[in-house]
Amino acid sequence: MTSGERSAVLPDLPTVAQAGVPGYEAQAWYGFLAPAGTPGPVVEALNRAVNHAADSPAFQRLVKEEGLIKVTGDPQSMDRYVRAEESRWRKVIQAAGLQPN
Repeated sequence: MTSGERSAVLPDLPTVAQAGVPGYEAQAWYGFLAPAGTPGPVVEALNRAVNHAADSPAFQRLVKEEGLIKVTGDPQSMDRYVRAEESRWRKVIQAAGLQPN
């Protein structure tokens, strides 16, 4: 389990960090992004619609069945998350000396 917490679907499976690699956390995530310059009211309306859909019973069932962790919030939270992920993975790539082909 590569996330920071155990899965509800596989509760006996330890995370990588719990299995001996302290601080390890890597997870897939999904998000909705809009082009730069999209008017604020449009972004806010999209955000409300996405959060509403994520709260639907059908989506909640999917989250539970797939062992996902649902996190919703405001556009500013998403911006901070994306920027933090970019910074974190940039450091990993640079430390490993990776270069694009």
